[in-house]
Amino acid sequence: MEITYYNLGPQRRLHEIIFAGSHDAAITSGKSNVQTQNLNIYQQAKVGVRIFDLRILAKGDAQEASLFAYHGSGKKAKQQTMHSAHTGKVHNVEVSPGMSLGSTGLKLSDMLNSAKRFVTEPATRNEFLILKFDKCSNWQLIAETCIAILGDRIFKKRGATEFSKLTLQELAGKVVCVFNDKALKEIPGFTLGPQDGILGFRSLKSKKGPHKAYQADYSGMQYFGKGGTAVSHVFHSKRKKRKENFDKQKKIMLQMANSDDLQSPNVLGMMYWTATGLSSSIKRRDDVLWNRTGVHKMGELWRCGLEASIGHQMELERIKCLEWGGKMRMKAFFPNIVMIDFASYDKCKTIYELNKLKDEMLANAYTQYVGEDEPAEPGLQPKPRAAFA
Repeated sequence: MEITYYNLGPQRRLHEIIFAGSHDAAITSGKSNVQTQNLNIYQQAKVGVRIFDLRILAKGDAQEASLFAYHGSGKKAKQQTMHSAHTGKVHNVEVSPGMSLGSTGLKLSDMLNSAKRFVTEPATRNEFLILKFDKCSNWQLIAETCIAILGDRIFKKRGATEFSKLTLQELAGKVVCVFNDKALKEIPGFTLGPQDGILGFRSLKSKKGPHKAYQADYSGMQYFGKGGTAVSHVFHSKRKKRKENFDKQKKIMLQMANSDDLQSPNVLGMMYWTATGLSSSIKRRDDVLWNRTGVHKMGELWRCGLEASIGHQMELERIKCLEWGGKMRMKAFFPNIVMIDFASYDKCKTIYELNKLKDEMLANAYTQYVGEDEPAEPGLQPKPRAAFA
């Protein structure tokens, strides 16, 4: 069973769709309080994941070092010279002798080959994947390895089109690599950029003070969202942790939905439906998030972001309309990305079906906006089925 987003329409823009993201995507082993996924990158892509959260470090010995995903914290790294079979160069690498907390996961080269395989196969050659690199070391080597292994399948951004306005047709068959923008700026002599397939990403949510403004001329991904729950609440029950995450995510979604920034509909919303912590099994916590009550709460959380955005824009008479397929469709900020642990077909299908709910809610809002005496444009009539009803 496969989920294909291209079927939503090749001219759909990235900020118009809702898709699943894999939290700590490459941690498929380790203790129960560390492991976050059961499937490898290829398998996750097949069941419907489209964005992968990756943290990379180098580990090895004096003879050889390789790049791996990790979850936790590595021991103090040491400088080591190594030759890369992928880039053909000699690199000075920060190598960790092991993990202080947590565990390492899949090898970066295996992940890249898995991603390339997915967007190359006939059944999924019109799909896209996004690899999001954050909290990494050896950024230069990671970037060059991505370019070398992905080859012509790496997405190279050219032109002035905003990232969130790229269409599924423009992204078809490509793997998009986005790197922490702040980290890349701190690398001396780093010259790789969007033209090479190395894009940045910016989180617009600030820890303190005003949130960052959306930049229409930024060449990478801009999103609003943040995961994680308080470490001090480590002994909370599974249901209390779910409520804590729900309350935090709702607050974040409402902050962006009620923004007066006219560019906010173009920001990618990122919502976390995850259950990581320092102790106890992540899988058991995740099971609570995805039982019948949990699925209903996830739908409620997602819906509140879009409903608040529509209401705010109507109140301010700032509804933005966007031409799509010859029709005018109202655009509002909503969570585009739902980050999950232990990705599966059933979870990704639940998230995929939010696309139907989103179209219905926008259609109803459009009808309300133009007035009851003026019918909505063809194709905007509400569908009879609504998820999470």
